[in-house]
Amino acid sequence: MERLLKEKGGTLKKLLFASLALLLLLALSRLDLQMLLESIRKIPLWVFGALVLLQIVSQLLVNLQWHRIVRHVGIKLSYGEMFHINSQGKIVEGITPGVKIGGEVTRAIQISRRAGCSTDEATAVVVIQKLFSMSAFFFVNLFAVGYLIGNAPILQVRSIQILVYSVLCLLLLSFIGVLLFPKQFKRLFQKVKLNKARKLLLTLSEQVIQLRKNKRLCIMLIVLSFTIWLLYPAKIILLMGQISPDSSFVYTYVGSIAFASYLVAMLPIFPGGIGGFEGTMSGLLVVAGYSPAISVAATAVFRFITFWLVMLFGLVFIGFCRAKEQFCVNLSGKTDSPQNVALTNSDFGEKTKNIKEEVTNEAHPEYSDNHQYVAGGERTPAVNPSGI
Repeated sequence: MERLLKEKGGTLKKLLFASLALLLLLALSRLDLQMLLESIRKIPLWVFGALVLLQIVSQLLVNLQWHRIVRHVGIKLSYGEMFHINSQGKIVEGITPGVKIGGEVTRAIQISRRAGCSTDEATAVVVIQKLFSMSAFFFVNLFAVGYLIGNAPILQVRSIQILVYSVLCLLLLSFIGVLLFPKQFKRLFQKVKLNKARKLLLTLSEQVIQLRKNKRLCIMLIVLSFTIWLLYPAKIILLMGQISPDSSFVYTYVGSIAFASYLVAMLPIFPGGIGGFEGTMSGLLVVAGYSPAISVAATAVFRFITFWLVMLFGLVFIGFCRAKEQFCVNLSGKTDSPQNVALTNSDFGEKTKNIKEEVTNEAHPEYSDNHQYVAGGERTPAVNPSGI
């Protein structure tokens, strides 16, 4: 049975890969490179600036969402530290299958290491963020995919429609169910036999229960999730309006293509969703009536702003942080030389005690080594066990 499931899963992946390859070939088959370059040149510099600015806002809002959840759980991490962790996670996402899915293990490990919290608490933070983010994403995708099904000829297959809607509804209900009914899920998680898994799930359900008590924070996380995701179609709509100003297009259709492309990119087939995203977006734009050059140009620019530029910025930010840490280490190395080694906590406590005794003896010569402290802070002659 297990072997049969693996074979079916492998066949499904091959079919998805073939479909995406056909979409990409559809866009590239009639591609004119000169027209492609001309399409990119049509984009004004202010549009590039606006797209970069919107992406920066998106990343800052994502980091704000993570930071609010971390604070709720009781983990002490600054906004900057959380941004550093998210930059590391983003880079890992770019080299692991599935965009927005890979890199979560990295985030959990880094949160645990930097904050000194348990792995269960760090994992609960990651899962809670995903519950809010993915709930908003799948909810919007119900409308986006529904709009595409009604307008894209390539999606007029009944079996595909049923499959897509069934998967979306199942995922949406699963994520929302954990958020709305954490107590019921907690009772369900208590029946899990594996100790580590049960402990993690119980920690998660308990954190969600506590989160439900803070209604303001819940509303804030929901608003942030929808705002972050809706900024992505806003970017492609802005881009298409400038790259093809003469053609009339429907905002809803172009925005739906962005969501469908991210949905395909989340499938754990390609590292970072590379290939799946580009094939889906460019292919659907061609199906919508745009020329292959315009479709590929829009996809390339959009992908560069929302993926490659973010990874590049993350690498630069991490490099800067490491250079700063190394500088601090080198600077402290001057005081931490062999002649002046930094004290450990125990050494520091012993040194402090000795210094206090020396100061006391200098201020009060009568309190010398032949006296000792007793309860109440008074001095009494020290007892000499040898009697001398």
